[in-house]
Amino acid sequence: MDWPVLISLFALLAIGSAAIFFLRGFIAKTKNEFQGHQPALRVTNLSTMNAGDVITLTPELENAGRGAAFDCVLQLSGWDGDFSVKVIHPEGPRYRKHSIPIALDPEAPIRAKPLSRCYLRVSCRDRWELRYECWYPVIQVQHPNTRLYNIQIDLTRPELTEPNLSFMEMWKVLRKKSLND
Repeated sequence: MDWPVLISLFALLAIGSAAIFFLRGFIAKTKNEFQGHQPALRVTNLSTMNAGDVITLTPELENAGRGAAFDCVLQLSGWDGDFSVKVIHPEGPRYRKHSIPIALDPEAPIRAKPLSRCYLRVSCRDRWELRYECWYPVIQVQHPNTRLYNIQIDLTRPELTEPNLSFMEMWKVLRKKSLND
């Protein structure tokens, strides 16, 4: 084998290895930076109070992510109301939990009749208008002495709907942020 070809092959291998090393670091840094701006709205606590025929559910909503959550909404299947707030901040100086009382009287559809696929839905957007949703399954249990249904919300198995961006899409939205800042 010719020495110049061997040296060229070794140099090409060294340059390729260095490029892959730096590219992997760039990709990891970009993904970490993107994750640093993602919100994670979650129901962290739930209390239930019965007063006669009225059930009051009080979910406690907080942002467990690292980025601010914008246009936040909490909705319950079979409840005619919703809760919305413009911004919920993560841990830091503007952090706070939100307790949302949901009063369900006997006429509420979720209490009066069986519904298929009931959920407690928490929705928000990140700084780039990407949507994040968290769906908690709700179970209706018929009260043995009345025609009404009691409500149970499972906080242990939420279904998450989050943006699934490629590396290039992450890089573009991060670059868009830095151009706007």
